[in-house]
Amino acid sequence: MSERRRARLRRTVVVLLTLVAVSGAAAYAVTRGDTPAPVHASGATSAPPRATAPAPATTAQDVSAEGFAPVVTDRIPAPTKSIALSAPVPGTTNMQPAAAKAFTSAFAGARAAGLSPQIKSAWRSERYQQVLFDRAVTKYGSRAEATKWVLPPLASAHVKGYAVDVRPENVAAWLEEHGAEYGVCRAYDNEWWHFEYVATNVCPARKPNAAG
Repeated sequence: MSERRRARLRRTVVVLLTLVAVSGAAAYAVTRGDTPAPVHASGATSAPPRATAPAPATTAQDVSAEGFAPVVTDRIPAPTKSIALSAPVPGTTNMQPAAAKAFTSAFAGARAAGLSPQIKSAWRSERYQQVLFDRAVTKYGSRAEATKWVLPPLASAHVKGYAVDVRPENVAAWLEEHGAEYGVCRAYDNEWWHFEYVATNVCPARKPNAAG
Protein backbone atom coordinates (compact mmCIF):
# COMPACT_ATOMS: atom_id res chain seq x y z
CA MET A 1 0.00 0.00 0.00
CA SER A 2 1.37 3.39 -0.95
CA GLU A 3 2.17 6.06 1.61
CA ARG A 4 -0.55 8.30 0.17
CA ARG A 5 -3.26 5.68 0.72
CA ARG A 6 -2.08 5.08 4.29
CA ALA A 7 -2.36 8.80 5.09
CA ARG A 8 -5.85 8.95 3.58
CA LEU A 9 -6.92 5.92 5.66
CA ARG A 10 -5.60 7.52 8.86
CA ARG A 11 -7.57 10.70 8.17
CA THR A 12 -10.73 8.68 7.59
CA VAL A 13 -10.30 6.83 10.89
CA VAL A 14 -9.77 10.11 12.79
CA VAL A 15 -12.93 11.63 11.27
CA LEU A 16 -14.98 8.54 12.15
CA LEU A 17 -13.72 8.53 15.75
CA THR A 18 -14.53 12.22 16.08
CA LEU A 19 -18.09 11.69 14.82
CA VAL A 20 -18.61 8.81 17.25
CA ALA A 21 -17.39 10.94 20.20
CA VAL A 22 -19.64 13.88 19.29
CA SER A 23 -22.69 11.64 18.84
CA GLY A 24 -22.08 9.98 22.20
CA ALA A 25 -21.81 13.32 24.02
CA ALA A 26 -25.05 14.58 22.46
CA ALA A 27 -26.91 11.42 23.41
CA TYR A 28 -25.67 11.72 27.02
CA ALA A 29 -26.82 15.32 27.25
CA VAL A 30 -30.31 14.39 26.02
CA THR A 31 -30.74 11.43 28.35
CA ARG A 32 -29.38 13.38 31.32
CA GLY A 33 -32.39 15.71 31.14
CA ASP A 34 -34.60 12.80 32.27
CA THR A 35 -32.43 11.98 35.28
CA PRO A 36 -34.49 12.05 38.55
CA ALA A 37 -33.65 14.54 41.30
CA PRO A 38 -31.02 13.33 43.75
CA VAL A 39 -32.37 11.55 46.83
CA HIS A 40 -31.07 12.50 50.27
CA ALA A 41 -30.22 10.04 53.00
CA SER A 42 -33.75 10.28 54.38
CA GLY A 43 -35.15 9.09 51.05
CA ALA A 44 -37.05 12.32 50.29
CA THR A 45 -36.34 14.58 47.36
CA SER A 46 -35.27 18.14 48.12
CA ALA A 47 -38.10 20.68 48.18
CA PRO A 48 -37.91 24.43 47.57
CA PRO A 49 -37.84 26.53 50.78
CA ARG A 50 -41.19 27.82 51.99
CA ALA A 51 -41.83 31.56 52.01
CA THR A 52 -42.16 32.96 55.52
CA ALA A 53 -45.00 35.40 56.11
CA PRO A 54 -43.84 38.75 57.56
CA ALA A 55 -44.61 39.41 61.22
CA PRO A 56 -47.52 41.80 61.82
CA ALA A 57 -46.45 45.38 62.39
CA THR A 58 -47.07 47.02 65.76
CA THR A 59 -48.12 50.58 66.28
CA ALA A 60 -48.07 53.13 69.05
CA GLN A 61 -51.73 52.33 69.70
CA ASP A 62 -51.16 48.70 70.71
CA VAL A 63 -52.58 48.06 74.17
CA SER A 64 -50.30 46.98 77.01
CA ALA A 65 -50.89 43.99 79.30
CA GLU A 66 -52.99 45.93 81.78
CA GLY A 67 -55.19 47.42 79.08
CA PHE A 68 -53.53 50.81 78.85
CA ALA A 69 -52.38 52.31 75.60
CA PRO A 70 -48.63 52.88 75.71
CA VAL A 71 -47.27 56.27 76.65
CA VAL A 72 -45.97 57.82 73.45
CA THR A 73 -45.05 61.33 74.61
CA ASP A 74 -43.09 60.91 77.85
CA ARG A 75 -39.73 59.15 78.15
CA ILE A 76 -37.70 57.86 81.09
CA PRO A 77 -33.95 57.42 81.61
CA ALA A 78 -34.21 55.92 85.15
CA PRO A 79 -34.70 53.91 87.29
CA THR A 80 -35.30 51.43 84.47
CA LYS A 81 -31.80 51.93 83.12
CA SER A 82 -32.36 49.64 80.14
CA ILE A 83 -34.90 52.14 78.78
CA ALA A 84 -33.30 55.08 77.01
CA LEU A 85 -34.55 58.65 77.28
CA SER A 86 -36.08 58.27 73.81
CA ALA A 87 -37.86 54.96 74.50
CA PRO A 88 -41.65 54.80 74.96
CA VAL A 89 -42.90 53.88 78.43
CA PRO A 90 -45.79 51.38 78.38
CA GLY A 91 -48.83 51.72 80.60
CA THR A 92 -48.31 52.21 84.32
CA THR A 93 -44.56 51.56 84.41
CA ASN A 94 -43.02 52.59 87.77
CA MET A 95 -46.28 53.98 89.22
CA GLN A 96 -47.24 53.37 92.85
CA PRO A 97 -48.93 49.92 92.87
CA ALA A 98 -52.14 51.17 94.49
CA ALA A 99 -52.38 54.04 92.01
CA ALA A 100 -51.70 51.76 89.05
CA LYS A 101 -54.42 49.37 90.25
CA ALA A 102 -56.93 52.21 90.69
CA PHE A 103 -56.31 53.64 87.22
CA THR A 104 -56.43 50.16 85.68
CA SER A 105 -59.86 49.57 87.25
CA ALA A 106 -61.10 53.03 86.25
CA PHE A 107 -59.99 52.53 82.66
CA ALA A 108 -61.73 49.14 82.59
CA GLY A 109 -64.92 50.90 83.66
CA ALA A 110 -64.48 53.49 80.91
CA ARG A 111 -64.02 50.77 78.31
CA ALA A 112 -67.15 49.01 79.57
CA ALA A 113 -68.96 52.30 78.93
CA GLY A 114 -67.82 52.18 75.30
CA LEU A 115 -64.87 54.55 75.58
CA SER A 116 -61.23 54.11 74.56
CA PRO A 117 -59.00 55.43 77.35
CA GLN A 118 -55.37 56.21 76.68
CA ILE A 119 -52.44 57.46 78.71
CA LYS A 120 -50.61 60.54 77.48
CA SER A 121 -48.29 60.65 80.48
CA ALA A 122 -47.93 58.63 83.67
CA TRP A 123 -44.80 58.17 85.78
CA ARG A 124 -41.88 60.49 85.02
CA SER A 125 -38.31 60.46 86.25
CA GLU A 126 -37.00 63.49 88.14
CA ARG A 127 -34.66 64.16 85.26
CA TYR A 128 -37.44 64.25 82.70
CA GLN A 129 -39.72 66.33 84.95
CA GLN A 130 -36.91 68.86 85.29
CA VAL A 131 -36.66 69.04 81.50
CA LEU A 132 -40.40 69.72 81.28
CA PHE A 133 -40.24 72.35 84.02
CA ASP A 134 -37.30 74.15 82.41
CA ARG A 135 -39.18 74.23 79.11
CA ALA A 136 -42.24 75.66 80.88
CA VAL A 137 -40.16 78.42 82.48
CA THR A 138 -38.86 79.35 79.03
CA LYS A 139 -42.35 79.22 77.54
CA TYR A 140 -44.18 81.18 80.25
CA GLY A 141 -41.36 83.56 81.21
CA SER A 142 -41.07 82.83 84.94
CA ARG A 143 -40.99 80.00 87.46
CA ALA A 144 -44.16 81.27 89.12
CA GLU A 145 -46.12 81.16 85.87
CA ALA A 146 -44.57 77.83 84.83
CA THR A 147 -45.69 76.10 88.05
CA LYS A 148 -49.32 76.71 87.09
CA TRP A 149 -48.78 74.08 84.39
CA VAL A 150 -45.70 72.05 85.27
CA LEU A 151 -44.35 71.44 88.77
CA PRO A 152 -40.66 70.96 89.62
CA PRO A 153 -39.62 67.33 90.20
CA LEU A 154 -39.95 67.15 94.00
CA ALA A 155 -43.51 68.51 93.88
CA SER A 156 -44.79 66.53 90.88
CA ALA A 157 -47.40 63.79 91.36
CA HIS A 158 -46.09 62.24 88.14
CA VAL A 159 -42.65 61.77 89.70
CA LYS A 160 -44.23 60.41 92.89
CA GLY A 161 -46.08 57.86 90.77
CA TYR A 162 -49.75 58.56 91.36
CA ALA A 163 -50.80 60.86 88.46
CA VAL A 164 -51.94 60.10 84.93
CA ASP A 165 -52.67 62.46 82.04
CA VAL A 166 -55.49 60.83 80.06
CA ARG A 167 -56.81 61.05 76.53
CA PRO A 168 -59.22 61.60 74.83
CA GLU A 169 -61.38 64.32 76.37
CA ASN A 170 -64.53 62.17 76.58
CA VAL A 171 -62.61 59.73 78.80
CA ALA A 172 -61.62 62.61 81.08
CA ALA A 173 -65.27 63.68 81.27
CA TRP A 174 -66.26 60.12 82.22
CA LEU A 175 -63.56 60.01 84.91
CA GLU A 176 -64.77 63.32 86.35
CA GLU A 177 -68.18 61.75 86.83
CA HIS A 178 -67.18 58.23 87.88
CA GLY A 179 -63.52 58.41 88.91
CA ALA A 180 -64.21 58.84 92.63
CA GLU A 181 -65.63 55.30 92.66
CA TYR A 182 -62.09 54.12 91.92
CA GLY A 183 -60.20 56.72 93.98
CA VAL A 184 -59.26 58.72 90.87
CA CYS A 185 -59.95 62.48 90.74
CA ARG A 186 -59.27 65.42 88.47
CA ALA A 187 -56.79 67.70 90.23
CA TYR A 188 -56.79 71.09 88.44
CA ASP A 189 -59.30 73.39 86.75
CA ASN A 190 -56.86 74.30 83.96
CA GLU A 191 -55.92 70.70 83.06
CA TRP A 192 -58.87 68.51 82.04
CA TRP A 193 -56.46 65.65 81.36
CA HIS A 194 -54.65 65.44 84.74
CA PHE A 195 -56.00 62.91 87.26
CA GLU A 196 -54.51 61.72 90.53
CA TYR A 197 -55.00 58.75 92.84
CA VAL A 198 -56.48 59.94 96.15
CA ALA A 199 -57.10 56.63 98.02
CA THR A 200 -60.64 57.67 98.91
CA ASN A 201 -64.06 57.70 97.28
CA VAL A 202 -64.53 61.42 97.88
CA CYS A 203 -62.64 63.82 95.64
CA PRO A 204 -61.04 66.85 97.31
CA ALA A 205 -61.82 70.36 96.09
CA ARG A 206 -60.18 70.97 92.75
CA LYS A 207 -57.36 73.52 92.60
CA PRO A 208 -57.32 76.31 89.98
CA ASN A 209 -53.95 75.08 88.69
CA ALA A 210 -50.86 73.13 89.74
CA ALA A 211 -49.55 76.09 91.73
CA GLY A 212 -52.70 76.01 93.87
